[in-house]
Amino acid sequence: MNNYIKAITATLVLLFGLNATAQKRQIAKFQYTISQAVIKAYPASVRMWGFDVQQKQRTSAQFSGVVVSADGYILTAAHTILPGKNYKVFFPDGRECIAVALGKIENKETPGIPDVGMMKITDKGSYPFAEMGYSASLLKDEPCISISYPESLNQTLPTLRLGSIAEVKNEYGFIRSTCKMEPGDSGGPLFDYRGRVIGLHSAIDVSDEMNFEIPVDLYRRYWTALNSERLYTAFPEKTDSVKADPLSLLLQKESRQKALHPDFGVPIVKNSSFTIKSIIKGQQQKIGACLLNVKTSSGVKRQFLLSKNTMVGERVQCDINGVTVPIKFIRSDQENDLVLFSLEKYITGGIDLNSAETDTVKIEVGKLLHSINPAGKVISSVLGSSLFNLPKINSQPFLGAMVVYNSNPVQFSLIKEGSPAEKAGIKVGDELISINGKAIKKASEFAPEILKYWADDEVTFEWINASGKMNKTLKLDSRGQSVSNHPADKFQGGKSERRDGLNAVFTHDAAIKANDCGSPVFDWEGRFYGINIARFSRTTTVVVPKKTIIDFVSKHVK
Repeated sequence: MNNYIKAITATLVLLFGLNATAQKRQIAKFQYTISQAVIKAYPASVRMWGFDVQQKQRTSAQFSGVVVSADGYILTAAHTILPGKNYKVFFPDGRECIAVALGKIENKETPGIPDVGMMKITDKGSYPFAEMGYSASLLKDEPCISISYPESLNQTLPTLRLGSIAEVKNEYGFIRSTCKMEPGDSGGPLFDYRGRVIGLHSAIDVSDEMNFEIPVDLYRRYWTALNSERLYTAFPEKTDSVKADPLSLLLQKESRQKALHPDFGVPIVKNSSFTIKSIIKGQQQKIGACLLNVKTSSGVKRQFLLSKNTMVGERVQCDINGVTVPIKFIRSDQENDLVLFSLEKYITGGIDLNSAETDTVKIEVGKLLHSINPAGKVISSVLGSSLFNLPKINSQPFLGAMVVYNSNPVQFSLIKEGSPAEKAGIKVGDELISINGKAIKKASEFAPEILKYWADDEVTFEWINASGKMNKTLKLDSRGQSVSNHPADKFQGGKSERRDGLNAVFTHDAAIKANDCGSPVFDWEGRFYGINIARFSRTTTVVVPKKTIIDFVSKHVK
């Protein structure tokens, strides 16, 4: 009987090993497929805005598009362009040129439909371009890729999102995909898993899965008509023939293969993500945290929790497997919004972090990733950008005071009601002397000095009023969240309050809730990539990479 049990156990172990190997092969094949598609598609995905070529001035909001011929034909959404107007085109390789808007089709009975628009680069040259696919050969659940330029990020390089075809053709004639969109993505390309253009971004609804794409076959059918600088309020009478997709049968065969729908299974790293609770401004807050295993310089192994600094306040505690475990504050990093705690009780699992490690993971657009939230939920994603800096915009501290333009000495010109400046007693006409001991002698020095600080920083101001010289320390406030009724801003959990003022970060398209930031990011081989630091927008979660974490931890763990 014992031999029988041993034989069954050995068989199960063998089968598990074979399944795991097959699973890894499937994921590797899918990763290769996506990477090859990105290589083909990325160079032709362009950023654009209206441009006055005489005044050399920008004249519109930015939008996206895709070049589909070497001589510079561009497909985009009709609602982004006006026929005959000029636009500036920016390629990912840094090249810039001018294009003119050609034809667009918008049915006057159904505004926003079919939203077909075309442009042509006027500068002579040969341009990177993507192959046009065939929307008629699309299959439900087929993988698809978005490469476009969300306006909120305001970056010179596009971001990538990975999804699938949810509807080949909905009641309005659009493709519906799960590749998330937001303002600025309009007109951007949707590619199939072979890197061919299959649709153009048009509109969204509140749900993450409600992203509507203009079928590329409409551009094929009305190509000749769209070459005229004209607004069509109905489908043009002149049509071109649309041939069948030569890859149609192959696509149908491939759609049934596991290589396009791999089983990602159970992540390798266990007990990597937990919840930290604390009190911020009298309210209990929860935020995710990574469990790190670190070997100190003396060879001792210790465990730490790494989290998002601005979401951790007073009376900090961590619940691990239902038990409250004491943690001790070690250090915070305001610039990268990180905070580190030591863990006195050993927990099985966690992320092994070698403080002396010199090589880090490669930040490659199109890399398949996953995050694990504190509840243990696995969230798949794709690495969406190279490393970039997010300037301090939403995270600028709020003083509530302005100064007179070009004044010298510097005089206050506007004090907002209820602001830190008003509460400190600063009034219009008062003369600013210094900020934290730094002399402010002219108006142009005021804003750069304020921008060095963060919300909740205590800063000492010195100024002169009618009573004489004043000196007070006040706490800067946050600017708060702006309220918008746009569908792009109505996603579950909302944006992180601190989501910029970060350097050398990357994005992925995981829908990480704001209070699940602090959770870890891995590739599907279990390599640690970084920490989710902010839900930036509908399409984007920002990650502080592993290298930054190693630098931070190695400074403070000896």
